[in-house]
Amino acid sequence: MTIRLLFLNTRDTCGADVTVHLSLMTNFASHEVEVFVISNSEAADAADMRVRLAAIPHVTSTFLPLGRPAAALPRQGKLGKALAYGPSVASLAKAAAFVRKHGIQVVHATDRPRDASYVSLLGFMTGAVSVVHMHAPVSGLSRPTLWGMRKATAVFAVSDSIRGDLIGSGIDADKIYTVHNAVDADYFDPDKMFDSRPSIREQYGIPADAPVAGIVARMNPWKGQCELIGAVAQLRETFPNLHVMILGANVPEMRADFERRAHEGGIAERVHFGGYQQDVRPFLNEFDLFVHPSYGEPFGLAIVEAMAMRKPVIACGTGGVPEIITHGKDGWLVEERSTEAVADGIARLLADGELCRQMGSRARETVRNRFTPRQQCAAVTQRYAELIAAA
Repeated sequence: MTIRLLFLNTRDTCGADVTVHLSLMTNFASHEVEVFVISNSEAADAADMRVRLAAIPHVTSTFLPLGRPAAALPRQGKLGKALAYGPSVASLAKAAAFVRKHGIQVVHATDRPRDASYVSLLGFMTGAVSVVHMHAPVSGLSRPTLWGMRKATAVFAVSDSIRGDLIGSGIDADKIYTVHNAVDADYFDPDKMFDSRPSIREQYGIPADAPVAGIVARMNPWKGQCELIGAVAQLRETFPNLHVMILGANVPEMRADFERRAHEGGIAERVHFGGYQQDVRPFLNEFDLFVHPSYGEPFGLAIVEAMAMRKPVIACGTGGVPEIITHGKDGWLVEERSTEAVADGIARLLADGELCRQMGSRARETVRNRFTPRQQCAAVTQRYAELIAAA
């Protein structure tokens, strides 16, 4: 029996969580899952989302006003915000009619407040199985997200670590399932030619023979950019030609802090900011090390992308990362919040080119063996079938 599935997307922008859902839509076997999407016409990236969804041939999509972007409501009081979300209440009724019309059996959304609460309401209104997909750290969850997860039929966690945290937050363990994320290793393929003219190094004034340690992450204190900058500052005499490339959407106050740390560490001219890149592969291709010392990373999608690109990865041995990396084999795990541990890891790998080569090769094999889109889709499809049968 083909499962009829609806993805509900109220998100303002296409973050990593929505990217995961787009990957699922793309890779489901059409004879196993028929995919429908309701996305937010008020989102900041609604035009881009229309293009992305139109490019997936077996997806039926529609757009409804599901809430204005949070950035558009910073000075609104409670009444103003309530009025701003008024259209989304009517849209929920339309979404419920859509579910009934198309015989939707499963409604699936991210863990963001509107997604989680709306998907559970839709499940209640229509009798469909409701799934909240938990991609983020559990600490500091909003009330709408917690309510949505408690009322949902099931919660998908991106790692056993997140599953344990959810149980600790009072979510019923019997309804939480671990489903690891996936990366398309045919897309993240280091053997493909990446057209970048001038080259990344030429664009940023990095010498051709200089090693580059890079990170791809939004600018956030827990993502580890500070530890990376601090580690390179500690190594400025041992590796005087080591450069840093930081990719991620620019957050002015955070960037100012990173620049201050680089200046104080004497490496300001060797720290580069590439901003948000829709396609990170040309950058990953030129990195010698991928250093991502984030704290309690829920899964680490950027880490797996770098591994697929055959890059040796340095990351913290906390959160979901140890479910991906075997220390010393296909990556290097370090202590959390430790600039010294990151510096030691960088020095160890840069001093041993053969270890880096072997680690990068094994990293790509790990991705191809354990984190493929087809494996993820098979796991998700099996859970859907079980949930439908139980319902």
